[in-house]
Amino acid sequence: MAPLPGTEPPELARSKVINDTKWLIYCCCGGQGIGPFADPLVAAEVKQLCIRGSSSTTNIMDEDGLCNSVQVCLCIQQQMQIPPLEGAPACAICNKKFGGSMGSTKWKATLFDQSKIMDETFWLYYFICSGCGINAKMDNGLFSAQGKSLCCRGYENLESPVIDGVFCSQVGTTLCFWQECQIPPAKPNPTIAICTWRLNKEQA
Repeated sequence: MAPLPGTEPPELARSKVINDTKWLIYCCCGGQGIGPFADPLVAAEVKQLCIRGSSSTTNIMDEDGLCNSVQVCLCIQQQMQIPPLEGAPACAICNKKFGGSMGSTKWKATLFDQSKIMDETFWLYYFICSGCGINAKMDNGLFSAQGKSLCCRGYENLESPVIDGVFCSQVGTTLCFWQECQIPPAKPNPTIAICTWRLNKEQA
């Protein structure tokens, strides 16, 4: 189970976000404002009931290529990677693989075991860099996803709908714009804020 958003990483610590953001608007449990323009440029930690997600900036070209994704929903599994994954089939139809492999990039989807996805999936189709198949064992969980799109990397996974009494929680940044929200509200927070004026000036 991942820690609640605002706990880790330190760059997205809820206390830091609440204290350092000049709130343009804040109402009871959440708001948006302007804060430090710092690393990471884009990042978020989000919990929405049973869905937990995380995203952050990364290198445009990394050892796992420019773009990739691995998704599991019940027995359906999908994988994509550009340039193609090392060892992935050039072509597969109804799990019949042919054409060798055109892959050159590495596996970096830490939520998933590479062999369980690439070797134990019955590939309905796979072509060069992308495919969809079935895992009859359903041993990769009910739902999870992990991926990279150029300079952004993230994941989604299932967790308990309530953790430490919290139903929903979010901290995030896009350049100099920062967001914070939690239900029930995190304390202390601005309570009400508009155009940098705060009703509650207590520091977190």
